[in-house]
Amino acid sequence: MKSYAFLFAGLSLLATHTSAHYIFERLTHAGTEYPAYTYIRQNTNYNSPVTALNSTDLRCNVGGETAGSTTTITVNAGDAFSITTDTAVYHDGPFSIYMAKAPTTAAEFDGSGQVWFKIYDLGPTFAADGTSTWPLYQTYSYTIPPALPNGDYLLRFQQLGIHNPWPAGIPQFYVECAQITVTGGGSGTPGPLVSIPGYITGDEPGYTVNIYSNFHNYTIPGPSVWSGQSAAGGSSPSSVASVAPVSTAPVQPVSSSSVAVVQTTSASVVITPTDTAVVAPTGVPVAKYGQCGGTGWTGSTTCASGSTCKATNQYYSQCL
Repeated sequence: MKSYAFLFAGLSLLATHTSAHYIFERLTHAGTEYPAYTYIRQNTNYNSPVTALNSTDLRCNVGGETAGSTTTITVNAGDAFSITTDTAVYHDGPFSIYMAKAPTTAAEFDGSGQVWFKIYDLGPTFAADGTSTWPLYQTYSYTIPPALPNGDYLLRFQQLGIHNPWPAGIPQFYVECAQITVTGGGSGTPGPLVSIPGYITGDEPGYTVNIYSNFHNYTIPGPSVWSGQSAAGGSSPSSVASVAPVSTAPVQPVSSSSVAVVQTTSASVVITPTDTAVVAPTGVPVAKYGQCGGTGWTGSTTCASGSTCKATNQYYSQCL
């Protein structure tokens, strides 16, 4: 009887642990949040992470190597988008967004080859007292790079859980891919290009770090963020990758007497209160969380009732 009790307790613990993970399942574009897996390839491993660095499942998760019933959404270069999980991310670790251009259609592409490039990195902030805060949200937002050439792409979302210190614990990859067709694009050359698997070898400090001991800085593993994302194809948006995205979790404001230092793959960026300047409204109202400004933006800067257009940096403003 005791053995059955232990078995039941173990199964209950496993079920609780499994259900506590998260899946990037809902894409938002042009103010519309689409149902789960409408444009996101559906994985077949429930909400379990991928841990093997040599596995092709690192591309789009288990079961995501093919499109299945997933359809492809058409977006314009420069459009804002958001990705939302089924439950808020809660494992400490960085968030990144990758893309890969399909040789034909996104639906037919399995993500093989040296074709992946990174457009966004979001790491921890470090306070003056040495404590760190991770970007643990349910919704993350960014824009399709204005300089991105037209075509079909896989848009890959990755959160790396490093809450179990390596080597006793193995970092966990929570990944999913959306299928998109980009129009109105530029003539940029995305890069550096990497292969998945192979883009992380396992000896990077951002992979092996113990975040509970002597943790004062952090570099996100993987390639550097594409530095030519703007319409001109020359300026680097690395500071964009340092700003916390739209989130369902509360974000502490930066006071006028303090700054937050954000560690990215390339540099530490200081975010000051001026980054939250309000943009003067003009045009048709934009839904909350939509883009309302930034370098090269020609759309509306008016936000729907209950939200205000705020500039996070020179490249991107959102209705918050």
